[in-house]
Amino acid sequence: MKNTLEYTVCCRLTLAQLEYGQVVGTSQCKQQVRTTTTELSELFADLYEQFRSPQLLGLQITSITPQSALELAGHPELLQ
Repeated sequence: MKNTLEYTVCCRLTLAQLEYGQVVGTSQCKQQVRTTTTELSELFADLYEQFRSPQLLGLQITSITPQSALELAGHPELLQ
């Protein structure tokens, strides 16, 4: 059983709508990921690596929340 506390990171991505290499619009979408770090430089690097694309214009972390034991209890694979 691992002793590392996990966190849910909520973030907002700003994406470009491209036509012929030009930005013609933007859109935003929300994403959630799980992590074991709250170190912001490491977290941004991980998120950037995960969501990196030519359309990515912005990445904003909106919250970092620790996972409760009740949330993890429904996912025994996360406790290994």
